[in-house]
Amino acid sequence: LTIVYLSDVSPSSGSGALVSSVCITRGWTLQEFLAPNIILFYRNNWTPYLNHHSNNHKAFIMQELKNVTGIDSRFHVTFRPGMRDPREKLVWASKRFTEKPEDVAYSLFGIFGVHLPVIYGETKQKALGRLLEKIVAQSRDISVLDWVGKSSEFNSCLPTDITSYGLTSLLPCPSEDEIQASIELLEVAVDGAVASELYARLNSTNHPGFSNQRLHLPCIMFRVTQLKRRRHQLEDEEIGFAYDLKARGLRDLHITTDKRLVQLSQARPTAQKFLLVRPWDRRLLELPDFSDDTESMDDLSPPPSPSDSHGGFFEEYEPFGPERALRLIARLKRLFRAFLLAQQ
Repeated sequence: LTIVYLSDVSPSSGSGALVSSVCITRGWTLQEFLAPNIILFYRNNWTPYLNHHSNNHKAFIMQELKNVTGIDSRFHVTFRPGMRDPREKLVWASKRFTEKPEDVAYSLFGIFGVHLPVIYGETKQKALGRLLEKIVAQSRDISVLDWVGKSSEFNSCLPTDITSYGLTSLLPCPSEDEIQASIELLEVAVDGAVASELYARLNSTNHPGFSNQRLHLPCIMFRVTQLKRRRHQLEDEEIGFAYDLKARGLRDLHITTDKRLVQLSQARPTAQKFLLVRPWDRRLLELPDFSDDTESMDDLSPPPSPSDSHGGFFEEYEPFGPERALRLIARLKRLFRAFLLAQQ
């Protein structure tokens, strides 16, 4: 049982008052909303919220909780600490604030079920970096690397601030019909043996991990052959710099960055080389992953994949059969996010 005193919600407030309450924006209240099965909300005169006298307000205002927190109702009902859906949990936290900078990370230790030292004074970047390092190492979920903002001094692949997770969304996942349509085309264009070999090679790659603040991340690399500043761009560095980019094995791209880049082409090579680096996501192999050691041995169902919110795709396939190999290629053809790296 958790009792929530809404000091800024008056007796005259109606439905929807939670959206303007400070308790929704505090970092530490996130776990207090998720963990208990029973919550009672009281207004600032200690009368029940919305004059509801049931023994569990959580069930009564479930839709309002979903609307104001951005957290799906299923998590409010059956939340369990652990490493599943790590990026979604980081998005929840991206909308919340704490008085002490380090608490933005410490308040999530219970959400993720991790045990790390609490070291006030270490700075927010290091506290968040240690947490994200643990999440990547334990969950092996590279969606944690999908953010927009300033890079952290802890590791440049991680964000300075957790608010960076609220500035972008995961790429949409293809439906099963789209996958099957792509497979039908690939069956004609791709040699099954070559597809199976690709699957086997990618399946043999290591999992992502951290060591001494250094990220070990299997990647697929594309050599940039042309990087050209777009014409007629407004000279406004606050907006960023726009470039047309060509890379081997990819369609022509358009990118925008806050840094001025060295232009290059095959006719005008430069000493500085660029690579587009796609982090390898093992979930595309469609194999069960039991990396969340907080789950019980009685609940060994595969964790959500990138497309679970769009219908899911876990079914029974032969591990290295041609159909699964073609499914992998069909997913590799979809949109993806990548790092643009400059070689000195």
